[in-house]
Amino acid sequence: MSHERHVSIGVRIAEVRKLRGLTQLVLARRANVSYSLLRKVESGERPASHSLVSAVARAMSVGVVDLTDQPYGSRNAEPKSEQAGVPALRQALVEGDDPELDTRPLSLQELTTAVAELKAWDRRTKHAEVVRALPNVLRHLHHARNELPTAERPRANELLSAAYANAVVSLYRLGHLDLAHLADERARTAAERGDDPLRIATSEWNHALIQLFDGSYRGGLRSISRANTHVDLAPKSAAAMSVRGALHLRAAILAARTGDTDRADDYLDAADSCVAPRQEQANHYSTKFSAANVDIHRVAIPVELSDGTTAVSRAASIQLPATTAPSRSGHYFIDLSRAWLLHGDRTKALESLHRARKIAPQLTRYHPQVHETVHALAISDVRSTDTLAGFAAWCGIRS
Repeated sequence: MSHERHVSIGVRIAEVRKLRGLTQLVLARRANVSYSLLRKVESGERPASHSLVSAVARAMSVGVVDLTDQPYGSRNAEPKSEQAGVPALRQALVEGDDPELDTRPLSLQELTTAVAELKAWDRRTKHAEVVRALPNVLRHLHHARNELPTAERPRANELLSAAYANAVVSLYRLGHLDLAHLADERARTAAERGDDPLRIATSEWNHALIQLFDGSYRGGLRSISRANTHVDLAPKSAAAMSVRGALHLRAAILAARTGDTDRADDYLDAADSCVAPRQEQANHYSTKFSAANVDIHRVAIPVELSDGTTAVSRAASIQLPATTAPSRSGHYFIDLSRAWLLHGDRTKALESLHRARKIAPQLTRYHPQVHETVHALAISDVRSTDTLAGFAAWCGIRS
């Protein structure tokens, strides 16, 4: 882990705002956000929400990552760090479909096994492991697509799309949004060259994730709508039901980001109607859709709307099964930490962060909302506890 100094998003908003010659009032008006909230975010009293960051970035004509300062810990990364594999993946993404790639041919079964391993790592939030494995897998898949008989190439494209989808998620979670955008385009292109409508649908589902981060919420909802038309083309199956449910959940978050509470709740209800037994174990198309995932989103929606009280009230009746994917349960406790902070209980906010760290360390270390919560806790507390200081150091936050 490199020893970079990270400041809060609020501090970076203030710095960029002053460079643009804007007052807080003018920026609040341009971004259509509360002036009072912007003041609190800049001073560190409140963590910056996803929607506020996106709105302010758009108003100042900068990228979201210019304000979040991602990726964390990537400069001068040590060879064993979680960021160390990114340069090799960057090279593989740049190479793309190079017909001169020198790799030995692998069978479709061998390639299927390799992609399944990526899927297993993704479920456990082993993003660094995915990133390290991907360059070799992508090169073999591109080679296979060029060399296999014509009849087998659609399947190779579907596997290639799945591999690029894993790249999207892992790069997104490690904070490399520029590379995640590139992998996203590759995933969608490969899916379109296959024969599986559910693979096309999940490539749009991942595209909506990128749009979610960039603040293109209505664009993300349009991606979800396109994805649903592809699910309509697929035969009725347990996999199709899971994909449909996952699409509803992503739409719920997108709707919440637009401030449309009723629409978000409607999507949650639609997702609930897609719940069926054994979805958690099947993990169809890496969606991780299940009843537990619907419950997780029931807490996430009010958090997106900065309603911590409703979020912690809903969480009181939720007990996630032990079989819940670490990537989902880890995210749940990150959201719950923010809910407790909004609710005014800093002790429980930090406890939730520690639970997230235990379940999904890589997800927690690089999540911008975790960094924001830690900054808010540090500023709000009269004195910093050893526990908070230790957690901040683990995340790479140093004063």
